[in-house]
Amino acid sequence: MRARSMSIVIGLLALSACGGDDTAGVDSLPLLTAAPATAAPSAESTTTLPAVEEFYTIQQGDTLFGIAKSFGVTLEDLIAFNGITDPDAIEAGQRLKIPPVGVSIPTVAPSTTTTTTP
Repeated sequence: MRARSMSIVIGLLALSACGGDDTAGVDSLPLLTAAPATAAPSAESTTTLPAVEEFYTIQQGDTLFGIAKSFGVTLEDLIAFNGITDPDAIEAGQRLKIPPVGVSIPTVAPSTTTTTTP
């Protein structure tokens, strides 16, 4: 009980230390209010940043399969993304674009031209 009465006395002293006369127009601080809660953005309202292009320079002994595996992409996507027509004809020093992970690259069949003679 003694601690409670002591805290009351300290509280009264703090109030009296604020001073002021009992005149009209007493200034006071504004009441603190909580900011309105905002919901986290939904999946529909988020924006996706464009993927940064990633490149890899082929080293001696590299294979397309090994490169694809190290970047987490499929061999087919790596070949299609780079327009490689002969996967066995890669060379050290050749620069490959790495496709984005999880995005399947449509394969385009090589175009062939046929000519007919009359």
